[in-house]
This record gives sequence, C-alpha cells and structure tokens, in this order.
Amino acid sequence: MKFRFAYLTSLVFISPVGFSAEPLHILDIIYVASPLTEESLRQSQVLTKFHHDLLDIPFQKTHLSTQIIQQQDIQRIDQALNLVSGVFHQNNYGGGFWDNYSFRGFQGNPNTGVDTIRNGLSVNRGITAPRDMVNIESLDFLKGPSAALYGRGEVGGALNVTTKKPQWTPETVLNLRGTTQDEYRLSLEQTAPISDALAYRMAVAIEDNQSFRDHVSSQRLFVAPQLSWKLSESTLIDLDTEFTQHLGTFDRGITAVNNHLLMDPKTFTGEPYDGDMRVKDNLYQLRLKHELNDAWQMNAAVSYKDAQMVGYSTEPRKLQADLETLERQRRHRDYQTEDILLQGEVLGQIQLGSLSHELVLGAETGRLDFMQRQRRLNHSAAQPNWINIYDPTYGQFSPEIPLHTDSNERQQYFAFNFQDQIFLNHQWNILLGGRFEHVDQRFINHRTQLKDETPAQKFSPRIGLNYRPTEALSIYSNYGEAFSMNNGMGRTGETFAPETAKSYEIGAKYQWQDHSMLSIAMFDMTKKNVLMTDANDPNFEAAVGEVKSKGLEIDLHHQINDRVNVTAGYAYTDAKVSKDDILPIGSPLTNVPKHTAHLATNYDFWKSGQQATGVHLSLNYVDERSGDNPTNVANGFNLPAYTLVNIGGYYQAKPNLRYQLNIHNLFDEKYYLSSYSNVWVQPGEPVKASLSLQWKY
Repeated sequence: MKFRFAYLTSLVFISPVGFSAEPLHILDIIYVASPLTEESLRQSQVLTKFHHDLLDIPFQKTHLSTQIIQQQDIQRIDQALNLVSGVFHQNNYGGGFWDNYSFRGFQGNPNTGVDTIRNGLSVNRGITAPRDMVNIESLDFLKGPSAALYGRGEVGGALNVTTKKPQWTPETVLNLRGTTQDEYRLSLEQTAPISDALAYRMAVAIEDNQSFRDHVSSQRLFVAPQLSWKLSESTLIDLDTEFTQHLGTFDRGITAVNNHLLMDPKTFTGEPYDGDMRVKDNLYQLRLKHELNDAWQMNAAVSYKDAQMVGYSTEPRKLQADLETLERQRRHRDYQTEDILLQGEVLGQIQLGSLSHELVLGAETGRLDFMQRQRRLNHSAAQPNWINIYDPTYGQFSPEIPLHTDSNERQQYFAFNFQDQIFLNHQWNILLGGRFEHVDQRFINHRTQLKDETPAQKFSPRIGLNYRPTEALSIYSNYGEAFSMNNGMGRTGETFAPETAKSYEIGAKYQWQDHSMLSIAMFDMTKKNVLMTDANDPNFEAAVGEVKSKGLEIDLHHQINDRVNVTAGYAYTDAKVSKDDILPIGSPLTNVPKHTAHLATNYDFWKSGQQATGVHLSLNYVDERSGDNPTNVANGFNLPAYTLVNIGGYYQAKPNLRYQLNIHNLFDEKYYLSSYSNVWVQPGEPVKASLSLQWKY
C-alpha cells in the first residue's frame, strides 16, 4: 500500500454569429452574466442561462455551498445526497468507481454513471471517476427537465458542478484529514496572478483509504491545473484540466440470504488477490466568453475527455442451496471512452413593445467512442470459483479467463437548441425552449462480427410558466422531454432503442426573508426504453417498455438569526414499471424509497474577534425500498429503512487556521445504501470520526 501511495504521489510531477444592434430597452432587474457566475440559495443562472431570483424561474433546485460542503465533511458527491430531497443512491459500480444516483426515481446511464453539467455548460460523456471536492465551489441539483438546454440529461433533473477558478489575489490552502477508519487525505490549492491579464490555479489531492470492509481499500490522485486569461474587458479565456487516477478494490458488497440481510457487513466475498481496479479520467476544456455589448454575449467551449477502467474482479453470482456457498464469476475489464465536444451559444435580451425577451441560441457537436473488452469465467464443476459467506477462504479461483465481450461503439451527434424567456410584466413570464438532436450510433461486436448502425433524432421541448403574485411568492409549472442513446447490444445482437422521457411539474416558492425559503413541487414523469437486466439472461441488458415516477417534494431553508440556520426536506416518490411485455406492471424501481426526509442545523455559538466556534447536526431518514431488479420482483427483497445522525463542530483559531471534527452515523446504525441485485448489496459505513485541519496563507 505504501508503494502504491508513493507511486500516486510521484505522478503529480510527471502528468503531463454576432449581434451589434443596441436593444431598445434593457430591464434593470435582468442582465446577462458569465456562465461562471456563482449560484446561491435564492438566485440561479444555470437553470435558464440568465441570472435571476429563483422566484422568477419556473424550475426548482437545491444549492449546496462551499460552507455546507465543508461543514458536512462531504468528500464525494454521493455523501451530499442526504441533504437533497428526491435524489437517491444508486449502484456506484463496485463500491465507488463512479458517481451514480437517481433524480426523482429515474437514474442515468447504468454503464457509465450519470451525466452532469459543468459551470453551466454540457460536459463530456463516458466513464467518469468519482469527482473530487477540492476543485468544486458548489453543487446545484437542478430539478425537472433540462435536456432542451443542455441535452442528454435525465428528465428528473441534473447536477451542475461549479468549479473553483483562478483568482487575481494570491492564496494557498492546505487541508489535512484523517478518520478512525484509517482514511488519510492531503490537498493543496494555490492561486495567484501571473500578470494583470493572466492568473493560474493548481489543485492537488492525494488519498490513501482503508475501509470498514475486510480487504477493501482505495488510493487516489487528483491534479487540476487551470488558467484564466483576460484578453480584454469583454473577453475571457479559461483553460481547465483535470487528471484523476483512482485505484481500489472492486467490491460488490454482501449477499442477501433468502431475501434477508444476514451477512456481516464487513465480509468481503471478492478476491484480494485480484489487486486494484484502476480508473483513469482526464478532462481538458477550453472556454471563451465574449461580451458583444451590454445586452449580448457569446460563449464557446471545446472539451476532450479520455477515460479508462481496467483491472480484475471476482464477483458474487449465485447463492447455492445450502445458503452459505456463493458461486462467483471472475472478470477482467478493459473499458475505454473518448469524447470530444464542441459547443457555442449566443445569449442576450431584446425589448419588443412591452415584452422583454431573453434569448439563447446554441449549437453542439461531438463524438463519443466506447470500447469494451471483457474476459469472464463463471463457477463450474470443472473450474470452481466459490466462497463461504460466513467463513471465507480466499484464493480459490481460476486465473485463466476466456474472452466474453469485445466491442466498439461510436456515437456522432449534433444538436441545435433555442430558448426564449418572455417577461410579460413583473408578475408573469413564460419560458419556451427546444433542442433538436441527431445521433448516428455504430456498434460492432468483434467476437460475433455483428454490426449495427442506428440513426436517431428527436426534438425535446421545454415549457415553463411562472407567476409572482407578490414579491415573496411565486407559483410555477413546467413540461419537458428528454432523449438519450442507450449503450451496448442485447443478447440477440441488436442495439437498443433510445430512451425518451416526459415530465410534468407544478410548484410554488415562498421567500419571507433574504435567506429563508419554502418550496413545494409535485411531478409526474414517464420514461421509455430503460436499460435493466434481461429477464431471459442476466448476463445481458434489455430495454423495458415504460416506467413512471410521480411524487411530492417539500424543502425549507430558514436563517433564524445570524448564528443559527435550519435546512429540512421531505420527498414522496412512487417509481414503478407501467408497461412491459415481460416485467410485471407495478414492479418498483430499484433503490427508490417512497419516503425520505432530512434535517440539518448549524449553530455558531461563540465569536470573539477573529475566532469562532460552532456545531452542526444532521438527520437523514430513508424509507424501505426495493433491493432487487424489477425482473425479479416476485422473489425480490427490500432494503430496510434507516435513520442516520451526524454531528460535528469547528474551531476557527485564526482567520487562516480552522479545525473541524465530524462524527458520521453517531448511533452506529446498520444500513444499506443501495443494491443492484440480491448478491450485490452495498452496506453503509458504521460510526466514523474524522478530523480536519485547514491552513490558508
């Protein structure tokens, strides 16, 4: 382990149309701003591309600021989900090899993790390592459809990641963190001007983590060099790069026995001798922002993403009749994705009579290559690969693995989108938008020489209506559609039809003071051609007919006084199969609880000069939910409900020195985060304390 940590550390040093006419009138309360404008609780730009109060936008979001991320000791995005209503844990692929979660019951691509938005721009697809928080300023969970503006997004919502930027004021930040589970992390951030026009930022994070699971560990290196160049007062160029190396034990979790969770959550039923799975994720992005005049702006970006997942794993497959001998399969994966994306947009405002229009015109083109090569061998009498789930003995497997999958997939796409948010007066506005997308998908199975070429195209509209009867209250409704290509090929050798989805929503927001807001939303969504395990052969996937999700979300944020704030949320989500030729109608979707609730409060109880001390408390309730694929609903099982309590405190010793202690799962609740099937169940962490130190200079 020390060797691997040293190896990771060493890598730090070797990685490598215009508008010119002046508008007739510009509203004082509306302005065009950079896509990098900071998001906040009460304002947003990423939802519409224009900076507005949230009460003027016919959509909803949950904002997690830098302060919340730090207070709650959030190290991965999936740890933030406890603070977001209607967003749930999903299978994170072997214990944390990518981020995966569902919005309002619908999850994204199960083969590569979820798509996100980055700084208000579409981001590259493909394999993505879990995002590192050292380069993240804030997280905004956008609720409802956004495909008309960003494309490829889940109809239930999308995550916008706002990254930290180079600054013209020098600053260096050192963070050290350790936990009672032998997890150690060091991060260093530095930003400074190079000249009056050029500034840089460098972020580095290194981790060496054990875990509560036997034989399970991970190591990580993240490096993010950035440059910002002010070509003029109206033109800014940003160069962002991120390099991630994530090494870890591929861990499918525990196995349910007769639909009961009887195994010790610590027991590892994989194979320690397999070594580490490695995920490499490199991102390069060049962005241009140019203000044409006071009312019009042009944004453009070119992004390139190169990612790979490679390594061995031994995974549970089937529990034998004695209910303690687990058959396993051994795999070697070599997955690679490569995506290049070019996008541009013009946005601005015009006044036509008494109507104010905010316009967005955009275009996007790109190419995604997905190469999969997998070797696989199941347990058999001739080549046994089994383990006792109560008394595991490792090393009983065959090293020789035959080729199972060898395929290449290419998606070439282009899209055009438009949006017009029309302000009829100070109370009413309507948003009209749409996106036309064309995709050519080519798939070849090199083992069978089966080939398939599938062109697909779709127009995805988005409509929103917002009414603000008073300064403190708004009522809204929206409708939207989404379109996304499915990856891979089914057992009969055909590619899958694209996913299509529709969403209806109605809601209200009430803001009675600057930092206090109450919101409520009701939604009804339908999605077709969702990939799930093939009921006829669990080694393949199949697209089910139709799934539906409907529900209610209530969110509250209240600043009681200068020292105390409270955040609370509740979500009711009913997600199930609504039409299919094979799956039973009404089968619940996996990992989607009907009821969830959270409460978080922060109290800064002492301040003296430049010193301060505070504490925080959070509670999170997750209802019982299906733990098995809908293909096995007749014999499936449920993950039990759980309630987690986290506490923490901080001491600001000096303006540049901060100590923080967090205790996660204070009462040592036994719980299960997510499941893919009865043999792949991810147990949650027991009680854990973490101590952090931050030094700025």
